[in-house]
Amino acid sequence: MKPQWIHQQFAKLDLKDVRLNRRAITIAEACAAHPEKSLPERFEDWAGLKAAYRFFNNPKVTHQALQKSHYQEVIEKARWSEDLVLFIQDGSELLFNSHPWTHGLGPTADSAGNGLMFHSCLVAKYHESGETEILGLSYQEAWIRPEKKSKDDKSKESEVWLRTLKKIGRPQKKWVHVGDRANDIYDFLHGASNDGWNFVVRARHDRKVEINGAQKRLFPWIRKQTAKCKSKLYVKAKGEEFSGEVTLEITWTKAKLLPPGKGSVLAEEEVTYIRVWCPDRPQLEWLLITNLPVENEEDVLKIIAIYRKRWLIEDYHKVLKTGFKIEDNQLKQASRILALFGLVGLIATQLLAMREHCRLSPTRRVEEVVPKRWIMLIERKLKVKLETVRDFWRCLARLGGFIGRKSDGEPGWQTIWKGYRRFRDMLEGGDLLY
Repeated sequence: MKPQWIHQQFAKLDLKDVRLNRRAITIAEACAAHPEKSLPERFEDWAGLKAAYRFFNNPKVTHQALQKSHYQEVIEKARWSEDLVLFIQDGSELLFNSHPWTHGLGPTADSAGNGLMFHSCLVAKYHESGETEILGLSYQEAWIRPEKKSKDDKSKESEVWLRTLKKIGRPQKKWVHVGDRANDIYDFLHGASNDGWNFVVRARHDRKVEINGAQKRLFPWIRKQTAKCKSKLYVKAKGEEFSGEVTLEITWTKAKLLPPGKGSVLAEEEVTYIRVWCPDRPQLEWLLITNLPVENEEDVLKIIAIYRKRWLIEDYHKVLKTGFKIEDNQLKQASRILALFGLVGLIATQLLAMREHCRLSPTRRVEEVVPKRWIMLIERKLKVKLETVRDFWRCLARLGGFIGRKSDGEPGWQTIWKGYRRFRDMLEGGDLLY
């Protein structure tokens, strides 16, 4: 990762103290240079490490304070984009079950969980070619669940989906929200539509909907419909199933979402439901809800392609947990972990963007993007000749165990990350002699 990216991201940081602003850049550079290492391993001397501990212990240094200027920059880039811009939301958790000495954490989805919850909105340009360009985070919320909820507290964690959109502000015409099954909430769909958002959300609830003037139970009705078109999809091996191309069948219908509960004052929402399934693999099925216009096969295939980009945020979670190993840090206060997460959460978007950049410009000359020393080291180690960015990326994955057969497709994030870690060790070990 280029050091200037760190300086650009934190140039407008305002922690109400110039010294804290400078220290944030120093710590961010150390985290970016050694993503997988612990905090003590990122600093060569005790003075630097002690300064980092003081930084994270400062009450002015919070998760939101560290990320606020980044949100503003990302949203501004999205406003000027001529392409579609995807706002991909999802929630997850950081578990510290093996760290009982860490204070201030709370319960998680795991019954024995000890950690914190977070919800992110990853922003990516969506080009006509189907490729994506990561812009960063437009908002991220992190919180500690209370051990016992107060009787007076009527709030729901599911409100974070709509709250995130409201934090982002009024959408542009080409902005599209993308969410998974947990996002199938009537209040969200109604609120997002009222605020002017386009959305593509995976369906979870078998609702009663109105189709052609008659009320239907959605799932059994749409599963009886015949396919209106077909498409091909390459799927990776899973369990006993092999990698390969499968045929998807697709149907869709316009419907009215009925407000939940009797006597509800909420309005009906007009949407389109899309069903995607594979007869040869019954477990492969998507039911999508969208308020984007759907008039023909081309519209439907575009919406399906948009939803498939939702997996970018799953990769973002892998960068945080597998790449930065944030759940292994030894900080003993939840407030310090939240502050560290504020820094790491931003840097993780850049590592993900590096991967997408290589996919976006696979034929670009490798020397235009990759340092000369890196190229020489890879060529010497693997006895290859690198010409394009794609060549470098696949060779990096080979160091992590990627074989590269025709049936393997492109390397996944975890394999690439293993190769990157090994490559960093090679660089630091002085494998290349001048």
